Amino acid sequence: MSISLLILTLTLAIDYASTQTCNPITCVLPDCRCWDDPSIPGDIDLTDVPQMVMVTFENALNEEFDQLYNSIFTVNNPNGCTPKGTIFIQDLFTNYDLVRALYDKGHEIGVNSLDGTIPADDQEWKAVLEELHTKLNNNGVKTKDVVGVRAPDLFMGGTDEFIGMGNEGFLYDASCATSKFMQENNLLWPFTYDVIPKAEVKCDIGKSVDRAFPGLWQILIPDLTFNGTICATPQACTSVRTKRDAFDMFFDSFSKHYEGRRSPFVMVLNPAWVKDKDKRDGTIEFLEFIRAAFEDTWIVTSRQALQWVQDPVPQSNITQFQPWQC
Repeated sequence: MSISLLILTLTLAIDYASTQTCNPITCVLPDCRCWDDPSIPGDIDLTDVPQMVMVTFENALNEEFDQLYNSIFTVNNPNGCTPKGTIFIQDLFTNYDLVRALYDKGHEIGVNSLDGTIPADDQEWKAVLEELHTKLNNNGVKTKDVVGVRAPDLFMGGTDEFIGMGNEGFLYDASCATSKFMQENNLLWPFTYDVIPKAEVKCDIGKSVDRAFPGLWQILIPDLTFNGTICATPQACTSVRTKRDAFDMFFDSFSKHYEGRRSPFVMVLNPAWVKDKDKRDGTIEFLEFIRAAFEDTWIVTSRQALQWVQDPVPQSNITQFQPWQC
């Protein structure tokens, strides 16, 4: 078969897949999950599902933010292990010695951008992701462990971004903010783009995926609400001013997940939020409270949450789940 014919065949196959309804009988874990599948992974009983909370950071990592990020984690998970977060790295102003130190402690390292600029097309996405992979690998962070992408300012790169991700061996995106799927009765579990979700799943910021990308995952970011305002990130909720405000905003959103289908709750903490003492203290108080009040709540990295979705284990057996061990 000629190269041109092969490319045409693959393109037609992708286009065909893009028009199909996702079939949960053929789209099965660990490599595929339908976007509109209402079931809990593994069909685990709701009362036996661990509630995952993902604490994520983004942008440059330097001496100032290294200390602030570490200060967030003051409690242990139910198995006695210290929780870890996911840091999506921007190259500009980053100290890679600190990145390596967090990586060595077990925190997940993802990628964000070179300098905060949003890539213009698939070629720029490929180039940016390749360069970030190379820089991290050269500084002791193994490429095989860097599998997550968060676009600058949650400006989802859509199909262009996923072309770059597939080219560079990434596994998931964590950039797609949504104001549609943010209620207790419609929060979505992470899903793959084996079949695109047509018009139903659209990112509030940036571009949405309009082609099939089998095996590549989407971790949605449901919008937050506070005092009647909807915001994609905590920092965007400008009426949050006090420690109590921060606590209440996080707990309200967390409760929707916990009282719904226990889909993972994502916390998007940017440098401005973490630098504010009241907001930082409210964040810490929230994490301390949910760990004390809900024995089935776990603070995990984005990859750890995805590993559970791919290989779901009931809460009753979860202390032996290898990806969550110390």
